Amino acid sequence: MTNVLVPINDSSDVECALKHVIERYRTQPVTLFLLNVQMPISKFITRFVSKRQVEEFHQENGMHILQPMIDKLDAAGVPHQERILVGHKAESIVRFAREHHCDQIVVPKHKGMFENLGLGSVGSQLRQLIGAEGTCDISEVY
Repeated sequence: MTNVLVPINDSSDVECALKHVIERYRTQPVTLFLLNVQMPISKFITRFVSKRQVEEFHQENGMHILQPMIDKLDAAGVPHQERILVGHKAESIVRFAREHHCDQIVVPKHKGMFENLGLGSVGSQLRQLIGAEGTCDISEVY
């Protein structure tokens, strides 16, 4: 079975990816992973709160972002697994994709500030990190 990873950064990403993954699942059932990567909290702040509180904070924020996609996939009858990681976005996505032997990563295509500055989209960052020998396809969807 094919493993498909859908990293969700914010609520605007949901509609972009939703149609694509549902169509993909209908034509060929896949194992679908939803992923949210949370940015680490500054050590200046974390020294005043417990590790457990920080973990709960990341979990709650990640689930808040993933929940609209989860609800829509559940309504469409598409099974999925969700994960929340903490770290650098592109590096965390690539590491997860490698660890879970993902065949495809579906990322929303946005023309954002960093892309306008020539720093590239998340999709281009993922392509660079996976490299030419990568066996994982990167699909940018609108």
